[in-house]
Amino acid sequence: MTWSRSADGLLLTVLLCAGPSVADAQGGPRAPLVLALPVDCDMERDCSIQKYVDRDPGPERLDYRCGALTTDGHDGTDFRLRRPWDFGLNVKVLAAAPGVVARVRDGVPDISVKDPAAPPVRDRMAGNAVVIRHDGGWETQYSHLKQGSVQVIPGTRVVAGTVLGAIGMSGNAEFAHLHFEIRHAGKAVDPFASASSEGCAISTPGLWSPAAVRSLTYKHTEILSADFADSPQAALEAYQKTDRSSHLQNKDMLLIWGMISGIRSEDIEIFRIYAPDGGLILESKNSIKEPSLQRVGYAAVRRPATGWAPGVYRGSYSLIRKDKIMGEVHVSRSLETAMIR
Repeated sequence: MTWSRSADGLLLTVLLCAGPSVADAQGGPRAPLVLALPVDCDMERDCSIQKYVDRDPGPERLDYRCGALTTDGHDGTDFRLRRPWDFGLNVKVLAAAPGVVARVRDGVPDISVKDPAAPPVRDRMAGNAVVIRHDGGWETQYSHLKQGSVQVIPGTRVVAGTVLGAIGMSGNAEFAHLHFEIRHAGKAVDPFASASSEGCAISTPGLWSPAAVRSLTYKHTEILSADFADSPQAALEAYQKTDRSSHLQNKDMLLIWGMISGIRSEDIEIFRIYAPDGGLILESKNSIKEPSLQRVGYAAVRRPATGWAPGVYRGSYSLIRKDKIMGEVHVSRSLETAMIR
C-alpha cells in the first residue's frame, strides 16, 4: 500500500529595524557598496537562496528575475541550509563589507516558530542578530543567528569576511537560515539590483562583488534535500528540525520525503524506495496542483507481510517538469534491528 501527501509553508521574517518598502529605495545617487557573500557555504551543494527581495510595490510578489521566490513585502535575502541536519556544522555568517558593528543581540533560542514549544518572539522577530554600519549611509543586517554564536560586540571594526556568528533558527524563523538585509539611509535596498534598476528582469550584478556573483546563480526551482522517515508527521516537520533523526522506530511503515523550492503547477514528484536486495518496493508519482515557494512531500510503503529485510534501504526523490528531469536526490538508510523484527 502506498500514499502521498504534502505540506506547503511560507516564511515571514520581520527585522530589528524595518524600513520603507524596497520599491521606495530604488533610484537616487548612492555611494558604492560592494558586497561579499555573507555565508561561508557552497551555494551549489550546501546552501540555497530561499527568498529574494520583493520588488512589486503592490500586494503581489516578484523577485529580481520576475519569478515568485519571495513573499509580499519581503525586504531581504534568505540564505538557507539545504539539509536541516547541517545546523550542527555551525555554518559561518560573515560580514559582507567593511564597517563598524552598531547593534547585536544573542541569547534567543533556536526553535522553529511552528513548534508548539516555541516561546513568543514579538519583540525579538530577528532573533539573534548583528547590524553593521558602513561608509556612505549603508547598513547591513544579519538575522536569525544561532544562539551563542555571535562573535562581535558594538564598536567592533570588521572587514568583509569577518565571522559574525553562525546560521541559526532564532526569532521568527521556521527553518535554519540567514536573513540578510541591506539599507541605505534607512531604506531597504535589493542587492541584486543597481541604483537605476526598476521592476524585474534585472541582469546587472547589483551590489555583489564578482566573486559573490559567481556563487549566486538564480534558480527558479531546486530540490533542497530528502531523507527517510517513519511517520507522516516526522516527514512533514523535518525541515523545522536542527538534527537528523537517528532512529526509525515505526515498524509498520517506511517513508521517503523530499523538500523543494519553487515548485510549479503540473510538476510531477516521483518517490522511490529500494530494498537491500535492490528490488523496487515503492514508486509513487504526484502531480502538483498549486505552485509553492517551499514544499515538503512524501510517499510511504507499508511493512511487508514477511517483515522488513535487514540491510541498507535506498531511495530517490525526483522532479519532472514537462517531461524534463529538473533534479534528483538520492538517500540511504539502515533500518534499526527493532524495526526489522
